[in-house]
Amino acid sequence: MELPKHAVLLEDAKKWISNWQNTKIIDGTSIRAHLIPAKDIYDIFIKDKGFERYRGYNAITDEGEFKFLMVGVDAYDNDIVDYDKGDYVYDMTTPCPSVCSTAKWWNL
Repeated sequence: MELPKHAVLLEDAKKWISNWQNTKIIDGTSIRAHLIPAKDIYDIFIKDKGFERYRGYNAITDEGEFKFLMVGVDAYDNDIVDYDKGDYVYDMTTPCPSVCSTAKWWNL
């Protein structure tokens, strides 16, 4: 199956998310996912799917690379993942570090 740009294999998405969720919590946080309003990413995601929002999952590849995977979410807050219908898990991010802001706006 050929996937669209930024989509990841479902098997990889499941494994990477599991890798993150099974990692020992070092800093006391237990964040496992992020809910994101559709309007915030409308222009960079699927425009005509009818998703109410988007959810992001922290994930770690088998090579140890941190990922933030995104899926569409329906009006009932359910993830919409159905590769047969074109509803994919997306990887559109690059972690920091390696790509970080040089502006230290939080230290102003």
